[in-house]
Amino acid sequence: MTAKELSETAIRRATAADDTFITIAQDTSRAEASDRRIQAREIRSPLEGIPIAVKDVINTADLKTTMGSNVFADYQPTQNATLVQQLDDAGANIIGKTNTQEFSYGIRGDSGAFGVVTNPYDPTRIAGGSSSGSAAAVARDIVPLAVGTDTAGSIRVPAALCGVVGFKPTFQLLDTTGIFPLAPSFDTVGFLASTVQDIAVAMATLLREKNMSEALSAPNLRYAVLEDNLIYGGPGLKDPHALEVVNSLCASRVSHPVGSGTDFNFMELYNVVRAREAFLIHEPYVTQMPEKYQPDILMRVKAGETISETQVAEAQDQIAKAALVYEQAFANTDILLSSTVPIEAPLLHEKASSAEALMSQCVIWNLLGWPAMTIPYWISDSPLPRSLQIIGKPGQDAKVIAAGTHLEDLLNTGVQGRGITSTPRSKTPIA
Repeated sequence: MTAKELSETAIRRATAADDTFITIAQDTSRAEASDRRIQAREIRSPLEGIPIAVKDVINTADLKTTMGSNVFADYQPTQNATLVQQLDDAGANIIGKTNTQEFSYGIRGDSGAFGVVTNPYDPTRIAGGSSSGSAAAVARDIVPLAVGTDTAGSIRVPAALCGVVGFKPTFQLLDTTGIFPLAPSFDTVGFLASTVQDIAVAMATLLREKNMSEALSAPNLRYAVLEDNLIYGGPGLKDPHALEVVNSLCASRVSHPVGSGTDFNFMELYNVVRAREAFLIHEPYVTQMPEKYQPDILMRVKAGETISETQVAEAQDQIAKAALVYEQAFANTDILLSSTVPIEAPLLHEKASSAEALMSQCVIWNLLGWPAMTIPYWISDSPLPRSLQIIGKPGQDAKVIAAGTHLEDLLNTGVQGRGITSTPRSKTPIA
């Protein structure tokens, strides 16, 4: 297919996917320009002509950027976010802006001004958030690659629930200029894709490096399975199929470092910093136009008003100490492994809070700034995807990607493929 045909197909599917997108491009001129460059053998990168979706908190000069909120319902940026410009310069074709939890403020993905993205495998369940539309766009085969943001799991959680690959790079590895912040101390931009190799292609293109998945010999990495879920309780990884696969790698067993003054309440630390930073960002808007917020998001934003700068400083000090403790505890490990989420996708109508459970395996790595990836797999007796989280040290993103490529093959041996490269997927979304 030509780039124009790929673009037209993606736009048609995006239009038919209720609530997955907020704004959809109608102009195929960029795809046509890619076709001309391909014909002239002037290909800019492996992303040339590839349709890509972008979370609607990321500025795009040609498409509205609403933040999933009525506060910015008609906002048209005058320039691209840095990452969007990098993708444009690489020849990628952005076909639309994906739905999101309002202002990225929530992990369930069920509160925004433009509807709710449902789970591609069961419409009675959530897709996860806040990058819900980006995850669903990949899962529904609208695009092979989408951009999301991750502050406490907002790429990895929806990726896990929707059965796609999600990657949160090392904190500040990719430029977040032009992206509406939730909590700048933790905000990270990354990708959701059909395959780990697609993530590797995107990252290598942006960082101008060789294919990151080929940089290392994944089987020779030192793997360890986290035996505990520090926040939610229970095992860090319990699925027999995943355990069988990681055992084949001779993975050691480790636990989160606790005791002797190293008992960190990561959820509390996160909530203090996130709530205060979010309030300071939103203060002008909640003062002038509170009625334009979703009620639950407004309540969360206002909760940060009473948090003092002293509390934030103390929390940041604890986070810095935790970073040193974790670096020392896992000095002899390259890759940590756990489940991405300890529960299946919650039902839409469930009112009991599931946020802490959904974030429990992810938020620690946002606070520490470590890169982490989720990869999907399926078991025969469940229509919902399962997931494995792969965690690396800061700056060791290539190791995470290499491990992801290897584990993706081991977890999904013999299944069908699709994507920019190929996709291990054994189940098909219902819509």
